[in-house]
Amino acid sequence: MRSKTIGLFVTVLLACFFLTAFTAHAVIKVGVTGPLQKEAGIGDKNGAQLAADEINAAGGILGQKVELYFVDDGARAEVGVNAAKKLIYDDKVDVITGGWLSGVGLSQSQHIFDGKKLWLSVGPATPKLVNFVKQDYERAKYFFRVGCVNSDMFALDMIIFARDLYKNKMGLNKLAIMPESSVWAREMGAYLEKNLGKEGFDIVYMDVFDPRQTDFSPQFANVRKSGAQILFTVQAAAPGVPLTKQWADTKLPVHQAGYSLAAQVFNFWDKTGGKCMYEVTQCINGGRAPITGRTIPFFDKYVQTFGISPTYTAFGCYDALYLLKAAAEECKCLPTDAAGTEKMIKTIEKIKFPGTGGLIVFDQYHENVYGEDGKQPVWVQWLGEKKMEVIYPFKWKTSDYVSPAWIK
Repeated sequence: MRSKTIGLFVTVLLACFFLTAFTAHAVIKVGVTGPLQKEAGIGDKNGAQLAADEINAAGGILGQKVELYFVDDGARAEVGVNAAKKLIYDDKVDVITGGWLSGVGLSQSQHIFDGKKLWLSVGPATPKLVNFVKQDYERAKYFFRVGCVNSDMFALDMIIFARDLYKNKMGLNKLAIMPESSVWAREMGAYLEKNLGKEGFDIVYMDVFDPRQTDFSPQFANVRKSGAQILFTVQAAAPGVPLTKQWADTKLPVHQAGYSLAAQVFNFWDKTGGKCMYEVTQCINGGRAPITGRTIPFFDKYVQTFGISPTYTAFGCYDALYLLKAAAEECKCLPTDAAGTEKMIKTIEKIKFPGTGGLIVFDQYHENVYGEDGKQPVWVQWLGEKKMEVIYPFKWKTSDYVSPAWIK
């Protein structure tokens, strides 16, 4: 009788142990870092939340619910470090995603590598993050660039767009470049300056501006004097509004295009009082175009749910969670321990996943592949309130390009 009692006790004890162990991993903890009060961070949060809600409603990932932890990085390096540490050591997340500014991502990187957390990076575009994988794979293998392509590919896509539209179709080749002074924008500016000439463009003016600048009259005076026909801006930390309004108010005789985070969202029309009419912006990770079968349904549901159009970070965080799900189902594992994380890394390295922003496939250093075999950005033009028409690639266009009314 005594031996039966002891046996029963041991059985119950083991059952409690295994139940506790299962309960401890009954959820997948995903940390989302970003500037949650700014457009990019709002996109991070909304995209992740929309994906998590859908995934959980459908039964989770391998039967386990996704639990999100949001931490504001304040778009500042020192705040970003604390955000990453909180997610790793306090919240004990299994995966980290989100992000925006490259400087913040660089500051967080070593702490994420120390924590050995799977990092499905969405926002930072600097090539320096991939260099960590090149230099020390074992330490940095946790990093994958899931959202946008890197800033060099941003710039290459700008050159291809300018060649196909402005040069080949419109016969324009004199170009002014104005990147903001953030890390990735300066990298893009340098790439454009080095490579535009190879496609027959003449860079007649270049200036790097402070994202806090509100008066662009000195630069615009120089643009006029230079004889530029096209103005490429590169801005994310900058609000975009002052530059756009002054471009329209002064009727600066240039076709304005480039990259503007603010111009990707419907409320940019109201912020500029409609003066963004004719402005063109590069949507580096998704737009309302048939990029994949997931793109337009996601775009429309996002607008219906949140009342605004999705930023590239919204596309990225949404895709990051579904990529995690696809990889987990393929490798039959979860990144909730070291062995699971290692198997997940090996699976993601080989995956080809049709995300909302394009085909997600990685090179040997975990870089998001650019082009027809990977991510293809779209270019949109503002042609009315909530009318962001796709003008490039031409195969996806919903409108032809329309020149500003003041340019004859």
